[in-house]
Amino acid sequence: MASPATTQTVRPLDGLRLDTSGPPEPAGLVAQHLRLLGAAGKDLDPGPSEQGGAARITLSGGDFSDAEARVAWADDAASGITDEATAQAATGIMAVHGRRDGEPRGLAADYAATATAVLTVQGLLAGLLGQARGGPAARVATSADRAGLLTVSQYLAASGADEGEAVELASGGPPFTAGDGTLFELETLDPGAWAAFWRALDAPADAIRAGWRPFQFRYATACAPFPQTLHVTTLAHTWSRILRAASESGAQVCPL
Repeated sequence: MASPATTQTVRPLDGLRLDTSGPPEPAGLVAQHLRLLGAAGKDLDPGPSEQGGAARITLSGGDFSDAEARVAWADDAASGITDEATAQAATGIMAVHGRRDGEPRGLAADYAATATAVLTVQGLLAGLLGQARGGPAARVATSADRAGLLTVSQYLAASGADEGEAVELASGGPPFTAGDGTLFELETLDPGAWAAFWRALDAPADAIRAGWRPFQFRYATACAPFPQTLHVTTLAHTWSRILRAASESGAQVCPL
């Protein structure tokens, strides 16, 4: 009887050593991603950081020269950006996320830190790939302030454009609430499905027409100031009725 074969998944960074030092955020997320890719290393060493409070990450081993990265909350230590909250505030993430409510609002997630970590890992992997193709070792430098600005760059570009937005920038938008308290999102790219969904729920025709364009552009504007009547309409129906309306119209609804 033949013995069963033993297989092991080979990860991209197997055989490489990971060394980290400095503040745990956002460098800790970088180390976590690299370990998941196979790099072997200890937990983040909270030892001396580089100038400005930056952390240092080094990948070494194999046939590679050391791949190094510097990661910090901000390029300028005097900027006042020292954590997730200040990064979101200074880069405009809070301003964009708060458009729906009419005032700045923080994302309840380590958004800026995660974006910074992903960019750092991408830079290190790109450097290793460049070495594998015969290029020199490269040093990566990332910061949460720059990463935060990158994530809102489309909104910054639109705000500085000569032409105005396709729709009004004002408070309002999903999620909707059913009469039994179920919060839900509505999704469709088809104006016909949009209209059919709301007609099935007996929404006023003028509200259906006025609501489509703000809803269509909500991802570009981070808000959707459609008529409050549509929220009133969903509150008048049970979740099962809303599911049926979506099925009949071709729209998609998702409970939150």
